[in-house]
Amino acid sequence: MSMGDAREGGGYEMVYGDPFTKQLLALATRVARTEVTVLIGGPSGTGKEVLARVIHQNSLRQKGAFVAFNCACLPESMVEDLLFGHEKGAFTGAVSRFEGFFAQADGGTLFLDEVGELPMSVQAKLLRVLQEREFTPLGSTTPQKTKFRLLAATNRDLKGDVQAGRFREDLYYRLNIFPLQMKPLKQRPGDILPLARALIQRHRYISGDLHLDSSAIEALHAYDWPGNVRELENVIQRAMVIADGPVLTAMHLGLDASLPQAARLSPVDSRVMEPAVSEEISMDLPVAAPRADLSLADRRAMQEAEVIMATLKTTPTKTLAAAQLGISERTLRYKLARLREHGLMAAGL
Repeated sequence: MSMGDAREGGGYEMVYGDPFTKQLLALATRVARTEVTVLIGGPSGTGKEVLARVIHQNSLRQKGAFVAFNCACLPESMVEDLLFGHEKGAFTGAVSRFEGFFAQADGGTLFLDEVGELPMSVQAKLLRVLQEREFTPLGSTTPQKTKFRLLAATNRDLKGDVQAGRFREDLYYRLNIFPLQMKPLKQRPGDILPLARALIQRHRYISGDLHLDSSAIEALHAYDWPGNVRELENVIQRAMVIADGPVLTAMHLGLDASLPQAARLSPVDSRVMEPAVSEEISMDLPVAAPRADLSLADRRAMQEAEVIMATLKTTPTKTLAAAQLGISERTLRYKLARLREHGLMAAGL
């Protein structure tokens, strides 16, 4: 598989560039050709469902349905109804027959995301379905056969949950036949840039074709990504909204790692979208002197501050300054707010 876009069987696209992910995909492709149950572990937002879809697309069941169900945050009765289905009149509100996910996945793949959140009673019933390969919809007395391939994912320590009595041991061993573990995004840095570029293409409807400059690439690699790929997508979308022109910079990304350590701003701070800047600017106030311990990204930000202040000193209004800088007035206001908040300008600006 080449770095960047890797098209798996069935045309499903997986983007990667890190050696760890390449090895993981090789294992996933290999186990996909079997009927073995796979348990995918890893933190939220790392792409566990993406990996499950790759397994399905490379399996003998690729022409069948891929049915995904998130087991978290649902009442027990609803979880059971969605999995098993029901007959008309099975309970108040059951005005028609509903085929549950066990039936919908027949001949295909059933993916249970956050399987560790299943209630204990449903865990017992799921185990029986896996053993007997049949289930009985709610309100029915007739068992129904099903043949689906089960894939599951969790961000929990299921072995620890078994020891604590929160997860059935017999179900755990039924699920954990072939474990695959997704690492956090920060532990597979080779994926960051290919993913960022792919996300820019995915969301090109926001602002057209854009490319990342060197400061943005450095900021992407310097950040820890606690929210993993899901956070990366949010950051890219927001930056595309803010950006003027065809280039995304570190300032557009708004990541902590691109600014001085003295004052960090959350990458989801609402002030990014609606900055508030004083209308009065003293042109005599200099840009704060750079410290010797600043990173390369910090020094780039300092240089940008110097250019902005020099332009403001030679133009009568912020509108003309923005035009001379090649950005919108709103973007200029945003940049001034960020520079002031993070100490890149002298106090009082």
